[in-house]
Amino acid sequence: MASALPNVYGSLLVVRPPVPATVNKAGANYKSEVAHETYSPRRAYDEWLSICDAIERCGGDALFDFEAADEPLLGRGDLTVDGDGDIRPDGSSEVLGNMANVQTGRVFTANGPWVVVEGRAMRALMPNMLAHRLAEAPYYRTMLERIADAAGYELTIDENPHRWEGMADIATVGDKVVLTYTVEGHYDEGVGAKSMRSTLEGVTRAADFADVPVDARVFAELVYPHFHGDTVHFGARPTNGPAALVHYTGGLYGDHPGQVASALGESAIVAIGKDDAVEQYAGNSRQVASGVLVPDGVSSAFTDTLEGLGLAPHRVPLFELFGKAGGGPACATLYMPNNLELPAGASVRYSARRADAQARRELYPERLTVSPEFFAGKQRG
Repeated sequence: MASALPNVYGSLLVVRPPVPATVNKAGANYKSEVAHETYSPRRAYDEWLSICDAIERCGGDALFDFEAADEPLLGRGDLTVDGDGDIRPDGSSEVLGNMANVQTGRVFTANGPWVVVEGRAMRALMPNMLAHRLAEAPYYRTMLERIADAAGYELTIDENPHRWEGMADIATVGDKVVLTYTVEGHYDEGVGAKSMRSTLEGVTRAADFADVPVDARVFAELVYPHFHGDTVHFGARPTNGPAALVHYTGGLYGDHPGQVASALGESAIVAIGKDDAVEQYAGNSRQVASGVLVPDGVSSAFTDTLEGLGLAPHRVPLFELFGKAGGGPACATLYMPNNLELPAGASVRYSARRADAQARRELYPERLTVSPEFFAGKQRG
């Protein structure tokens, strides 16, 4: 089988709408260590719509579906969450659900599977996530089944037995791929115990799945607070030159920045400044065709850099969707392979369901208020 690397970056991207009870506070990264008591799920949904619209403006399309689990929380006005996680309409004693059953992290679709298309066969390797996100897997299985049915592919799905947090730790640069992972004692050196993320075994298994040649693999350790590779860098496809890694060296451990530069070539590294990388999530930008979705807070110097690569930046607002949890446009999107063929009218396409998606925003609560007691014990990064 041929390596999947040439087809990793397609213009069709799987997304997942945020939950109506959007509480971006899980405690598993440095932004979400801050407990907020008020949220606006409707604004988060608007920001999600802006990502879908930006993908279209770049010449791509978002793939998604609505979820039955959301229905009890829609059209009920503003919501409240008490210390036990019970969700109620504001001013009512009626319990609509509990936060323990709400997949607050599901919008982070970059943690989804590696999908490979070979002829009329579609293969997928599922991520192996932290325990509180394991319930997200059925959405990807269902989406892939619908895509395969619509396009006439035979689908097979494999499991990764090792901790691997999906495509957020995969960055393809030409004929090489940077595979990021964490090591206890290195990742969290000097900052106290933190939740470990993808492992070396997990990213190696992913590379094996995609038939990546051994000499094409570039391994790199992350350091806190960079919990995934896509908070450090992204693989860029300039229109005026060879592939590049738009990269923040401070996100890697020890001598790993040098190892990455040596493996790719110094000329392939395009630097991201510290503030853009750490505070604005510039590494979490997402290229679609010749456009790049960037967090709206990045500096003009960063967007100038992208324009110098022949790419067109598109700023997207992310205050509610990711500003309180940590993330950017790449977090909300999962590349489908470039050789995937999907009918233009397929019902999973945003372009086919835009009106439905925009009408649904009115059902999302404008305000969600959370008791401070709910966040007790959720401070570990």
